[in-house]
Parts: sequence; structure tokens; C-alpha cells
Amino acid sequence: MITVEKLVFVYSVFQAVLCREFSITLPESVEALRGLCVLIPCRFQIEEQYDKDLQRDPTGIWLLNGIDVNSNKVFNSKVTTENMIEGEIIGDLLMKNCTTILYDIRQSDRGNYYFRLEYEGLKYTYRPPVSLRVRDSPIRPSITLYKEDQGEVEDQNEVVEGTSVSLICSAPSAPCLLNPPTFTWNFLPEERRQEQNHNTSFSSSQLNFNATHLHHGLTFTCTTTYQLQNQNKSARSSRTLHVLYGPRNTSVSVSPSASVLLGSSVSLSCSSDANPAVLNYTWYRENGEQIGTGNHLTINTTDSTHRGLYYCRAQNQHGDHNSSVVLDLQYGPRNTSVSVSPSASVLLGSSVSLSCSSDANPAVLNYTWYRENGEQIGTGNHLTINTTDSTHRGLYYCRAQNQHGDHNSSVVLDLQYAPQVSPSSSCNSTQDLIMCSCEVHGNPSPKLEWSLSGHTVSPSEVTSIHVESLCNMSLKSYITIRQSFIDTPTMQCVGSNNLGVDTHLFDPIIPECGHTTEPHLVLYLSVVLLHCVGVIGFLIYKLKQLSRKINFLEKEDTYSCLELSAGVQQRDDSK
Repeated sequence: MITVEKLVFVYSVFQAVLCREFSITLPESVEALRGLCVLIPCRFQIEEQYDKDLQRDPTGIWLLNGIDVNSNKVFNSKVTTENMIEGEIIGDLLMKNCTTILYDIRQSDRGNYYFRLEYEGLKYTYRPPVSLRVRDSPIRPSITLYKEDQGEVEDQNEVVEGTSVSLICSAPSAPCLLNPPTFTWNFLPEERRQEQNHNTSFSSSQLNFNATHLHHGLTFTCTTTYQLQNQNKSARSSRTLHVLYGPRNTSVSVSPSASVLLGSSVSLSCSSDANPAVLNYTWYRENGEQIGTGNHLTINTTDSTHRGLYYCRAQNQHGDHNSSVVLDLQYGPRNTSVSVSPSASVLLGSSVSLSCSSDANPAVLNYTWYRENGEQIGTGNHLTINTTDSTHRGLYYCRAQNQHGDHNSSVVLDLQYAPQVSPSSSCNSTQDLIMCSCEVHGNPSPKLEWSLSGHTVSPSEVTSIHVESLCNMSLKSYITIRQSFIDTPTMQCVGSNNLGVDTHLFDPIIPECGHTTEPHLVLYLSVVLLHCVGVIGFLIYKLKQLSRKINFLEKEDTYSCLELSAGVQQRDDSK
């Protein structure tokens, strides 16, 4: 759109062309660094009638703070020896260009400068003047921010991470300098491209890089240095960059510790570096289950399922970032168990291996083995037992320990062996009576049988068998047989189970009269002896009476044997 100012300018140009008058084009003001030169851009116009005389070697004059030629003249392009300010008109006056350079500016040179044109037939002082300001220090450079695809950014310093950024530092440049001003940046990103541009009026340095979170809050300072004849003078400007980026450097802290005792509480805290600040903190288990929000999470470790990995996700509008922690849930031994190889039912004489395992964190420190009576018999999680005798059967237990407690587990060894007939088994006999006892040990529990002269004996009218169970693995049997034997009988005790058979052979001896082998037979034999004496003493005289007496005594004898076999004290009425 054509603005009003542009229309006025175009109109003024046409008016100057059509109705040319005396006019001059100057900046309103210029600045110079003390000790350096200053460039004054300048163009002028004259009335058309004076054009032909302009070719007669015109003179350019500068007047300071007034238009009186005699008192205010400080520069004459022709008479340079009288000049109060050293300089030169670098423009072509014939082309109406009065651009001028003034050298070695001092503070006393500041003020309003009027340009005066003189040649044969024309002397004219132009208005308005240009104001010269003199500085003791250089003008501060300007820093401009450019974003990729956006151009110059004037009112903000915010960029998104990853954006291509340019910072341009510009400073005025004096044409009289032997060397242009130098530019120095306080910070040069690793990925950068620095460019410098110089012309007669200004110089610049351009810094190109990709913005990252490392640049956030970073102040870029550009310093310009001017090399004067006797010294260097510098000026600087700064611009702070604000980079927007998603969360990073996310971390989870644990209080009091990531190693926590089962049953206690633990607090997790999440923090992250982000700009703008993190909008949401969300907590998850390793399986992705969401368990909380906010930057703090409290966990009551009621059971072992609370151990494992937890992670926190930090989010803002520019991205998200995760951090995790593993809770090491500690507890004393539990679920302790004892395994037996090859089996808890083991054959006597073989070896058996016990292994103890337990769930504990930290791992079990000590495994200790004990017998049922509390006797310690080994350490370590393995124990080998050589079952050399039956005392190795019974209960064994393992105790697992760590710094948080202990726990026991037990196993019972069932020591199996073939039957063994006890040496204490015995047998006594008379001519018509056999009384024996037999004790058998074995596991599994044995079966006990009697054999008389090679034939199995079963309870009958003349045979009494009584069996006692001493324990699960022992039997004791008593047998009484009332029978007259022509030959010497043999009695055998037989113990058997699925592992084998053991026998014990008895050789009863039928004693003669007057010979006893057991106290409970003394009375019986005494009666027999008494009968023998009666027979001898009264055989002749009382044969018939003696016959009856003998019959009576035989009945009494039978009664006495039966009573003994039943365990009742014998009463002998024959005396």
C-alpha cells in the first residue's frame, strides 16, 4: 500500500524537478567517536539558472554553529591550510554530491554544520544543518535475532529447541579506519558459522547455530573493538536467549532408600529440567500400569509384589521424558523348603542328599542343619547323609538366615531296611511243652511267622500265639505249644517285608528229669519228680491208688501250663 509519506516524497521530487530550488539532503544528525573520522552523507540542488556556472570549479565549505563565513568557517575544500577541521569532500560537487569526511574528531568539534556552495556567480549557504555528536566511547552494537523461516524477531528472545538461529551483531564503521572494527562473541556454540560484513558505514558479525537446551538462559555478548592511532576502544551489547524444550535430565530419588524392608513405606520423588516447567508427572509400573500422578509417590510395601521397577514420566507441551528406579524389597527368609534326593524313603546303607532353599532378600546368609533334638549336624544348603544304621532315621530340619530373620523347614527320613531278628529272641521247651519269644525289627513294618520243624504254625487248641507291636517298625511274638514230641523239634522265627527275610532257628532241648532251664519250669519239674518218687515208693503197695494219683496230677499239670502261658502266677497245690 502506498503511504501518505511516500506520496508527499514523490510530489516533492517532482516539484524539485519541475521548479528546481536550492535544497540539501542531510541526515538530521551524525555521531563520531572521538579520535576517529565521521562521514556526512550530503546531496544538494541549485536553481536551474546556475547550472551552467557549476562547471567552473565549485568550492564546498562547512560552517559550524552559524552561517557567518568569516567567523564560523571550519572547512574549505580549496584552502585546506586554513581549515580548523581536517577533512575532504569525497562526493563530486559537479554531480551535486557534497558527501564529506571529517577526520580526528574532537569534543570541541560537536555542533551544527551548515554546507555552503561557492563558485563564480553563486555563493549559497544551505539549511537545515546536520548535528554532529561526539562520543568518548564507541556506540554500542545492536544484536538482532533471526529464526529459521521467520526472519527477524524484534520483541522476543524465545526459540524452540532444534530451531536454526542467527544472531547478527552490527556496529557503525568509520571510513577512515585502516581496519574495520573487530567483533568478539563471548560464547560460540559448537555448531556455528560466523560471518562478518563490512562497508563504509557499518560492519556486522553473524552467528548461526541450532538452538538446544544448553542455550537456554545463555547471554550472548558481542564486543566491537575499534583500533585508533594510540589506543583501542570497545563497546558491547548482550542478548539473552530463551529456549523452549521438553523435559530432560529426568531423575527419580528414593527416601529413605531404594533398599526397603518389607512392610515399611518408601517415598519416590521425580524431577526434570524443562522449559516451560513440567506440566504433568505420571507414575507407572514396569508393565505400564499407571499408579499415580504428581512428582511424589508413597508406596506401602505390604507384600513382595511391590518390588521391581517404577518409572516417572515428565511432560510439557514440547515433549516428555522418563526416569526409573528399582525398589529392592528386602525381607527375611520365607517359603523355606527341604528337598530330598533320591527320596525321603531311603534304603539303609545308601546315601541321601538334603537340599534347603528359601526365598529371601538379600539372599540367605547361612543355612544350618539340625536333628530333631536340636543337635547341629551341618551347614550350607546341601547335606549328605550316609545311612549306616537305623539311628539316621527321623526328623531333620534346615534353618535359613539373613540379616532380617530366619525360617525353618523340616523333613522326616524314612530309613527302610530288611527285617532283622533280635538276638534276644529265645526258646525253652520240655518233652511236651515249647515256649518261645521272638523280636523282629524292619521298615516297612515286618510280618512275623513261626515255623515248627519246617511247618508254619498257626493258633490252635494246642498252640497259643501272642503278638505285640513295639513301634511302627518292631514286632514281638510269644508262642506256647503243648504237644508231646517223639523227635527233637526245631522252632524257627521268620520276619519278612518287601525288602527281604530274616530267620532265627531255635534248637529246644527236652531236659531229663531234675533238669531245669527256666525258673517257671522248676515247679513243674518238681511235681514230675514227686510223681516219680511216689511211683517208686508205693508201686508195690498201692498200685491202684497210685494210678489214680498219677491221673490227677496230669490234669493239674495241664492246668499249670495253660496258666503260665496266659501270664498268671502258677499255684502248685500238689505239695
